[in-house]
Amino acid sequence: MALLWQDGFTKYQKMVATVLSFMFIGPLMLVFTHNFVTSPNISEFALSASIALTVIALASIGCLYAKGLWAPAPAWHELSRLKKTLSIPAIPLFLFGILWVNLAISLPQFFTLAFGVMHTRQDLASKELHHSRRSCDHRLKLKSVSAPLFHYCISESLYNQLPETEIYAELVIRESALGYSVEDILINHSAANNALKFAPSGRWDAPSARPLAPR
Repeated sequence: MALLWQDGFTKYQKMVATVLSFMFIGPLMLVFTHNFVTSPNISEFALSASIALTVIALASIGCLYAKGLWAPAPAWHELSRLKKTLSIPAIPLFLFGILWVNLAISLPQFFTLAFGVMHTRQDLASKELHHSRRSCDHRLKLKSVSAPLFHYCISESLYNQLPETEIYAELVIRESALGYSVEDILINHSAANNALKFAPSGRWDAPSARPLAPR
């Protein structure tokens, strides 16, 4: 971020800094929650809008730079030619990614939390194993959900309890016109007589006292 402005901000540099700071709130949410599924129409709109806003933002910064109203920090000029060459195409991609996360996930999720309606939905679930640096190696996959950033983390012990085949699941969701968040998942399988309940963060919580009848 220090490459985007220098000490002694002008009015325009403060505007750029403020906008970028707010844009990072959305991606920060993904550190804590991965339970939102965006409506397909909103996903398409977010993709187009992110491309358009990236072009507008870069053009605006370029215009300010040409008028002498904005300049990168001195650290930019200390970079080697190779690093500058690699950074130039990376900046638009980075900006596009931040915009897309906000428009496709974070803003629809805020809207859904405020105005969404609670109800249930039936689905099929299966366990899924990943190998990552994070602790979320054991997950629960929902058949109807294809969102790339959606996942539910479960414990290794629960993962070992679940069968290899798909099992029936009842999703407790909060839904709006922009998408839905999975608040709870109740599942049932032949190896257990009680339902299993998951916290919205995707972490294994505790067995549910409410049984789910086999289907």
